[in-house]
Amino acid sequence: MGIVINQSINNTITTYLGFVLGAFNVLFLYTYFLSDEYHGLLAFIISTATIMLPFISLGTHNGIIKFYSSYTNKTDKDSFISIMLIVPLLSVILLTVIGITSMDYIKLVLPQNQYLSETNIWVIIVTAISFAYFEVFYSLVKIKLISVFGNFLKEIFHRVLISILLVFIYFELINEQEFILSVLSIYVLRTLIMMIYAFRYNSFVFKIAIPKNSFLIFKYLIIICLAGAVANIVLEIDKFMIAQYLDISKVAYYSVAIYISTLITVPRRSLFQIANPLSAKLLNEKKFTELGVLYQKSSLNLLVVCGFVFLLIVYNLSDIYAFIPENYRQGYYVVLIISFTKIYNAFLGNVDGIIFNSVFYDKIVFIGVLLTILTIYLNYLLIPLYGLEGAAISSFVAICLYNSIKMYLVYLKFNLQPLTKNSYKIGIIILLGFIISFYFKLEFSLYLKLFIQTLFVSIAYIFFVIYFKISVEINNIYTKYILKLKNLANTKK
Repeated sequence: MGIVINQSINNTITTYLGFVLGAFNVLFLYTYFLSDEYHGLLAFIISTATIMLPFISLGTHNGIIKFYSSYTNKTDKDSFISIMLIVPLLSVILLTVIGITSMDYIKLVLPQNQYLSETNIWVIIVTAISFAYFEVFYSLVKIKLISVFGNFLKEIFHRVLISILLVFIYFELINEQEFILSVLSIYVLRTLIMMIYAFRYNSFVFKIAIPKNSFLIFKYLIIICLAGAVANIVLEIDKFMIAQYLDISKVAYYSVAIYISTLITVPRRSLFQIANPLSAKLLNEKKFTELGVLYQKSSLNLLVVCGFVFLLIVYNLSDIYAFIPENYRQGYYVVLIISFTKIYNAFLGNVDGIIFNSVFYDKIVFIGVLLTILTIYLNYLLIPLYGLEGAAISSFVAICLYNSIKMYLVYLKFNLQPLTKNSYKIGIIILLGFIISFYFKLEFSLYLKLFIQTLFVSIAYIFFVIYFKISVEINNIYTKYILKLKNLANTKK
């Protein structure tokens, strides 16, 4: 767990810095410098590109992580990596041909509004290609258990440059359409930098040869492509369908709410960067006891950390919305609904790393396809009736069902489950904290309220976590910190 904890801490810091910067962009620069319509358009472009990502990468970024450690000599590894780089190129060529020859049909599928011009449709396509190849190149360093720089590119790099672009809009150096094209350029540049970094730290000789176990590899790629499509559609289809049924500005309001709730799962994203290849390694080596320990520890520690962020958001949500234009408050209840799905995601720990790196990865795909159909149907029913809350409810139902099935599959096939007695303890603490938030009302100035509420949640939560000894790792960090303070005090004496 040492390398997992060290890189997870680095990744968590990097990711949270990125999210702080992203929060500044989303909550302030986007909402004040960019019109609601273009903010919604950008959110739509990114969501649609994310849905397309697995159909372009064809699961190769997951395939690299799963199969690379199974090869023992460099020749086989070089052939494997070469094929994994070629496969997405086939999708890129096909997608480009479709874009050139069938643009009129593409326009019929997408929402009908003035902002989705042919130029912006190509922005979606190229953005999706950039996203896909970024993940492929990132996987080439993750298999070396090197994830920090890639995480920096993924979380901070593009947000810094986007911040600069938003300032350019404010000073009228660029217009809003030029901003959209510039954001695309940033994503392309990020992918190129990731490619250079990957080739430097995982050098290989390009060889076009069918790798060993090719049948298993391509079977995996097809199924993992479907699984990735299921996951992304379940997460992103709500924004796509909001644009179908509501004004595109509503996508902006919904995206801000989703962004706020996504802060809860930053630690999970950070841990997954290193826990995923480690899970693949433990599965390949059939070390199921160690895998079970990793599963439970990742679940418990993520629940502790993500639960803390959840309570900070719940206690301060009204005040957060006080900083941004009133229109965006339409997403208030979306934050609360989606936040519970994020807590559930945290509880699952590294379950995705176990499923999608095991021989049972195909079991989840069929059910996932059914859940995707259910998600689309629920959005079709609920968005026209309940607007943004309808989209949030659809996502909540689909994600909770999908997570429950994944957890049951791991239990059924490996006899592993994330629950420990401390899971119940932290669950009760989080639930009580949530209930108390409805009665915790302060009448102070906005900034003072934020400070007091944050301080109250922090002190109370950390006290209970340490007092009940919920996490060995967190208690060890606390003990080391106290010892350092005592040693420092003794030194001064």
